[in-house]
Amino acid sequence: MRTGVWQHSEVVSHWDRDENAAAYQRFCEDFAYYPSGSAALVRAAAIATGEKVADLGCGTGVTTRALVSRLGDSGALWAVDPAAAMLRVAQAAKWPQQVRFVLGDIATLVAQVPPESLDVIVCASAVWLPPNRHALLRKVAQALRPGGRFALSIPSEFIGESTHLLDESATRFLTTLVQVRQELALAPPLPPQLPIEPPSLGAWRESLSSVGFARIEVGVHPYVMTHAEWAAHLCLPVVLDGLLPLARESQRQQFAQQLLARLDPIAPAARPWHILVAWRG
Repeated sequence: MRTGVWQHSEVVSHWDRDENAAAYQRFCEDFAYYPSGSAALVRAAAIATGEKVADLGCGTGVTTRALVSRLGDSGALWAVDPAAAMLRVAQAAKWPQQVRFVLGDIATLVAQVPPESLDVIVCASAVWLPPNRHALLRKVAQALRPGGRFALSIPSEFIGESTHLLDESATRFLTTLVQVRQELALAPPLPPQLPIEPPSLGAWRESLSSVGFARIEVGVHPYVMTHAEWAAHLCLPVVLDGLLPLARESQRQQFAQQLLARLDPIAPAARPWHILVAWRG
């Protein structure tokens, strides 16, 4: 596995499992959470026919497909991910010739393209994973041409915009989750082992500005998911790694069954995305 500012080996190892890649792909086929967020991100990035674009943290190709639909037959698209299992699922689909898959991170991408050559870099729900945000953003700025765009999406609660979790429906879901975990005597998530930079919206603005992004626009994609979709997302193997870090597989299955049994599956809950688009000066 390549190293660089994108990845931390422990983070990547959780994603780089065939079972997780397959489960993630099924979730994206069954539910709109990630496809809807990717479509909103690509719209915000204002992708134009013929542009040179990179999809950073492409996973199984959900955002890549949304980008292809905007690029047309011209242009070029690099789909980059450090988790080989996720990339294998993406590569198994049919793609036009202008799509190139890259196993690695932002440093790998920068080594493969000329400096200041890309028009757009997008990163859907992955930019918050690297341990060093500033190093990542410096590499992104290095790859973009002057006036090029960096478009990223983050679940709103991951940047401290979490008032939607105080809604009655969301509170009911989260209370049920905690109760099931306690009744099954399952340990809560462990404290983070890596230094965590301030996840606020203001911190993202400051970081982007510090590496040369002169204009930053912020939007919100107001996604609403049912409790059944939320539970299915929590039961992805990579999510359970953090939610139930010490649980055996049998305990994870019991947790999933108990959670689904106690919820109203059609109850709605807001799960918005924050979308940032930044223009390099």
